[in-house]
Amino acid sequence: MILQTPLIHVFPFEKGVVTSIPPYDAAVLNSDDVVALVRDPEAVRRAAADDVVVRRGAWAGGGDDVEKFLRWVVADLGRCSSVVVEHAEFGMYGSGYASYVDVFLSWRDGSGRVMEGERTEIRGFALALCRLAPVAALFGDVGISRSANGSSSRYLPTLELVRDNPVPGWEKACREVTGVLDRHGITVLDSTVLHTPVDPTISVETNLAAPPYTVFDAWFHWMD
Repeated sequence: MILQTPLIHVFPFEKGVVTSIPPYDAAVLNSDDVVALVRDPEAVRRAAADDVVVRRGAWAGGGDDVEKFLRWVVADLGRCSSVVVEHAEFGMYGSGYASYVDVFLSWRDGSGRVMEGERTEIRGFALALCRLAPVAALFGDVGISRSANGSSSRYLPTLELVRDNPVPGWEKACREVTGVLDRHGITVLDSTVLHTPVDPTISVETNLAAPPYTVFDAWFHWMD
């Protein structure tokens, strides 16, 4: 799925920059706990209704605490040596509600950029950082493009783009990125878990998928 937008605001984070937002204790869940959580029928139902499911760390506070925490995580990702954060979508694509923050990363040395006439295409991989629990999804070989007149287009993080860790061709970067997420207690879910069907009585309001819904749809959805 491609989203056409008049302008994309890019927030590159310099390596070594420290923000004023303090880190939170994410109260790490082990991998078995996380898999059980995201597949639990009641947790899935609550996630589909945009309820914060985990009440620990930043998630024990309100939505503002989660937002601050995820901004801190993105700033930390921006200090990776191999990749740069080209774009972090905290604005929910301009309208509606997104249950995640969409983070697009590309090579720090600029090798992911390709000029085609008046358009610049940037290739990379992406993360969706969930607002409802300390989990994330990984997307491979995605891109954004911009033209000289300010128009742009970009991927949307759909289930079809989900990749297991590491993304082929981005192994070093994925190790570094998932290391950052590990420090913050965020677990990257694998594709098998995310493709798990959910109870057909559960409805998800999302522009990213149609029924039958999956674990991915419950935890990572956007409705304009």
